[in-house]
This record gives sequence, structure tokens and C-alpha cells, in this order.
Amino acid sequence: MATTIRGDDNWDTTPPAYGRVVRTAGNVSTTSTSLVEVTGSSITITTGANPIYFGACHTIRNNTVGADMVFNFTIDNALQFGTTGLIQDQAVSSQWNMISPQGQSAVLSAGSHTIKEKWRVGGGTGLLLAGTAEGSMFFVNEIK
Repeated sequence: MATTIRGDDNWDTTPPAYGRVVRTAGNVSTTSTSLVEVTGSSITITTGANPIYFGACHTIRNNTVGADMVFNFTIDNALQFGTTGLIQDQAVSSQWNMISPQGQSAVLSAGSHTIKEKWRVGGGTGLLLAGTAEGSMFFVNEIK
């Protein structure tokens, strides 16, 4: 007896859309207390009617104790983690932290979508390492 996984033969054989930005040309900083785009973190992909998985991998620090850094993502200018975002506390001045904010969208309409990574600081200067020794990455991947 054969097992039917799907009731038709209309399999979508196109590969999922994806994009990736790896920054190694120099560190990125901000003193903005309002969300701004992480320099170079904008990816446009064309998807089917599917969700996407998005995220980033960074080494970060702030020179001010208690000056949280907040990360968020937008898909077609809509914030994905509300107005609060994902908070990284700076408990020790100039201590390096690893952060990997990530999430999954709802099902998107088929078509072109622009995904951006954004960040802000609660004070001081936020620094994201992006040199040749410590790359920084932002990625998006369609889920099929």
C-alpha cells in the first residue's frame, strides 16, 4: 500500500528564496535612541505565499552601563517584534556580548518583500563588530 503525503502532484519544486549580508569592512556604531537601520542590513527577496525566517549574528558592546541595545526587524516597513523589540542589557561598561536575534514571520503574500534589521541604544554608543576578524551577518530565508 502506497502512502500519500499530498493529495495532488503539484509539488512546488522552486528553491526557497534567501538572502545574506556578511559585513567585514568595518565596525558599525550608533548613538540613536530611535530605531535606525543597521548599516547594510536590507535584503529584498521574492517569495511565494510563505513565511520567512530572519535573523542576525553579532558581537556588540555599549560604553555605558545600563544603556540597553534594542534590535528589531521590519518586513515591508512593519515591525516584527512590536515597538519594544529584543533587548540586550549592557550590565558592564564596554563588555562584549554575542547576540543572535531571530524570528519567523506570518505567511507573506507572494511577491517582493524587503526585510531590514534595525537597532537603537538607550544611551551611550552602541558598537557592532564587523571587521575581518569578526564578521557580522544578517540573513533571511523563505520557509517552504
